[in-house]
Amino acid sequence: MRGGDLGFPRLAKVLHWGTAALVLVLFCVGILMKEVGSGRWMDALMTFHKTAGSLLLFLVAVRLAYRLLARLGGHWPRAAGGRAVHRMLYGLLIVIPLLGLAGVSDFDAREIYGGISLPAIWPEGAGYAGILFRSHAILAFTLMGLVALHVCLALDDDIQHAARIDAGKTLPATAKPSSLSSPSVR
Repeated sequence: MRGGDLGFPRLAKVLHWGTAALVLVLFCVGILMKEVGSGRWMDALMTFHKTAGSLLLFLVAVRLAYRLLARLGGHWPRAAGGRAVHRMLYGLLIVIPLLGLAGVSDFDAREIYGGISLPAIWPEGAGYAGILFRSHAILAFTLMGLVALHVCLALDDDIQHAARIDAGKTLPATAKPSSLSSPSVR
């Protein structure tokens, strides 16, 4: 319960924070891979990145299916832009791993942990691995910007929610609290 509103089910929260953690780890590992260059460490980071990326894609698919089946919707007002940000986040959470998979398919480096080989979704040796990986990286940075916006919207929602609760204790029911204080008149 959050101020009389129903909160999200525990599974939705676990899927959300699992996705958030994987995105952060994948982003950091992706940057680290570029810094390491080549060699044994690069190979280990790449295998981890591909494995975690495929796990992320699976987790996002489960999350979307759960959200649709449980009929979960966001609680942010339309004016906050939260729905549009969520749609873009979900879109990027699907497109980015698929671009990475296309790149490793072209590069023929689809092996992950457990002796598993990811399915090829792009012709091997087609010569577009560089473009695919560059697009993958650019969209990953875009995703991080959207994550920052998502966090800002969530914090603003939390601040406004707290203000509504506080206002309900001290203001008449017709007053509308704001998260932004109005300037004082002198």
